[in-house]
Amino acid sequence: MKECEMSVNEAVQYLKENVKIHDNLEISYNRIFAEGEVLNMDFSEYFGKPGFKMLVSLDETHLSPTIEIDVLEIQEDLIEFTHYPKDGEAVDVTVV
Repeated sequence: MKECEMSVNEAVQYLKENVKIHDNLEISYNRIFAEGEVLNMDFSEYFGKPGFKMLVSLDETHLSPTIEIDVLEIQEDLIEFTHYPKDGEAVDVTVV
């Protein structure tokens, strides 16, 4: 597993450029920990501003099986994430 330390902006850019649909992701932000499969990535514009939302199917142990994460909304609370691509090496990112 590759380990990296990134700034908030670098981490958001990594998520945009490297995470693909059907990859697995463990993400920690604020007091939230979510892990599951990425179902969709949305880069639509919202209220005239760029957006970045990810739809993640959580493990079956949670009450609600699917959540939407507005990455730009939570970026200042982003702590760390581990990206498990379908093809390739896992990457563990700590936000500094």
